[in-house]
Amino acid sequence: MTHSKRSLTVRRAIVAGLTGLVLFSGVPTFAFADTESDLAAARAQLEAIGRQSEQITGELGELTGELERTRGEIDQKNSEIAERQELLSTFVSSEYKGGLAGLLEIVMASESFDQLVSSVTYMNKVANTQAETISEVKTLKQELTDKQAEQEKNVQATQKKVDELNEQRASASSLVNSLDAKLQEELAAEAAANAALQQGLNAGSSEQIQDVENTETPDSGTGNQGGGTQGETPSQPTPTPQPQPQPEPDPEPGYNPGTGNAIVDRAYSWVGKADYVWGACAPGQFDCSGFVSYCLTGSYTRLGTTYTFLGWPHVSNPQPGDVAVNSGHCGIYIGNGQMIHAATYGVGVVVGPVQSGMVFVRY
Repeated sequence: MTHSKRSLTVRRAIVAGLTGLVLFSGVPTFAFADTESDLAAARAQLEAIGRQSEQITGELGELTGELERTRGEIDQKNSEIAERQELLSTFVSSEYKGGLAGLLEIVMASESFDQLVSSVTYMNKVANTQAETISEVKTLKQELTDKQAEQEKNVQATQKKVDELNEQRASASSLVNSLDAKLQEELAAEAAANAALQQGLNAGSSEQIQDVENTETPDSGTGNQGGGTQGETPSQPTPTPQPQPQPEPDPEPGYNPGTGNAIVDRAYSWVGKADYVWGACAPGQFDCSGFVSYCLTGSYTRLGTTYTFLGWPHVSNPQPGDVAVNSGHCGIYIGNGQMIHAATYGVGVVVGPVQSGMVFVRY
């Protein structure tokens, strides 16, 4: 009993010491949480720029259409002016060629003075009307020309905004890609460091506990010191150490084809119909872990992240409906090395090959 208590105490001391060693050994920490926050902010900025760019581009289209309509109206007014000027020129030319003879014809043809006055007045009115019409059309043309100049300025200013937004969108997209790559590197490094720490902790704990159990524990004797006298307590033989029992591996979880098929059916229902939106688990909008959560549960409720899924039971013989996952991405396995997953921006939910380094887990 004394030996058993002492061994338990030693085990506890070893585990505590190893835990302290892990906490204070200076193992590098990872800033992927900050990178993830920066990535989320950059993606939000990219989406905002995209929405603004669509709005400004629409405005540019409307302004360009208005400018084209104004140019058409100006062409129409030019045609009207040309027609009126030609008509007035023909009328004046006819009067000039007739000269005094034409006037005498009007006088001789008039049966009364009132008719004469009326004929002359009519001729003057026709000329004046033609002149006034030309003046009015020219005024309208000038107004349209001024309007065209203003519209051209608006189109140029709006086009400049579109160009600036396109540059901003390109910069934001580059930043998102850079941060995404950095996050994947940090997640992979963090996962590798955690695996190494756990392996070292398990190995160190096992070796030190084994050493303690193999150490001889002498009992206190009551006989005389010296050798050969009767009544002396003989020395105890060193016990043979017993090998530590090896833990049995966890059995793989059972597979239900009906459940697996239901999961795959839900995954197929969004192929080509849903966008990739970081952090989303909603109809038509998913990120990778949000999409897997929906497929597994049938509800728009997030089960966790890729790290959550990595802690689920692993399977060596994956079946349709299992989850293919690594530290940075996940999807629903459908068989033949293929999975359905919410890939990335501009791609959405698609069918694709299982990525290198992925493991298979079962919900």
